[in-house]
Amino acid sequence: MMHIMQSALVAPVSLALLGGPGGVAVAQQEEGELASIESEPWDLVWFSDSSGFNVADLWAAQIEEELGVEVRVHDHAVGNLSAVEVLASLDEPTDGMRRLGDTRGEVAQAEIIVIFGNPVDSGTTTDMVSCVDTSTAPRDPPTRYSSEDLEPYRDVLVSIYERVFELVGDRPVIVRTIDWPNPFITDWPLAGVEEECTAAWEAWSDSIADAAAGFGVPLVSMYDAFNGPDRTEDPRAKGYAGPDGWHPSAAGREVMVTALHEAGYEPLRP
Repeated sequence: MMHIMQSALVAPVSLALLGGPGGVAVAQQEEGELASIESEPWDLVWFSDSSGFNVADLWAAQIEEELGVEVRVHDHAVGNLSAVEVLASLDEPTDGMRRLGDTRGEVAQAEIIVIFGNPVDSGTTTDMVSCVDTSTAPRDPPTRYSSEDLEPYRDVLVSIYERVFELVGDRPVIVRTIDWPNPFITDWPLAGVEEECTAAWEAWSDSIADAAAGFGVPLVSMYDAFNGPDRTEDPRAKGYAGPDGWHPSAAGREVMVTALHEAGYEPLRP
């Protein structure tokens, strides 16, 4: 069955969200040529670490309910997934072990692709691992956490997008990226690392957004969705963190799905 499920403009668009938070984002024409995704079902390829467990299935269910499109999910949410591993899954197989396997065929056929991987093994000089900790015990703050320190990570993300769009070719595709919320916002002041870790989190989010922007890929900021537009709110106080204090709870996963849905379904056309 072939029909237009969603239309978007190559030229500037304005997105109108119909029916409130549960509505469908529709691109309204101002000028220019329409680009549409006309195939069904949609294949959703999801790359993330454990912060994205089960989110792809929840989002697919909402797409099916709201847009009436069948969605097939290819869920590559893996604990501590790095951007280096995402890139490896998109390249020619090597003798090295790849946790994701070969994802090239899935990406080449996908209608929706979500990309996230952490900076591990990317060659960064950051030591922000001390920030990913719910402990309130005093500890040394990171000393290297600027955007410049994260440049090798950004370069890996750029390589991922280059490979994705090579595989996709010239057809329209919905591509999104996400960042990390900050569930440690009340722990850092007690541990004496608030200033440095806040700067590190901002630089991390900025690096993700900057790499994506070069390809026209929108950042759907989970940092904003969980911590508020000024990024000072506590996700735990809202019930968005699970029992371990940092992985998303069921309510947190719903927040992630809502943020993705409200970002709309405007496809990119390379």
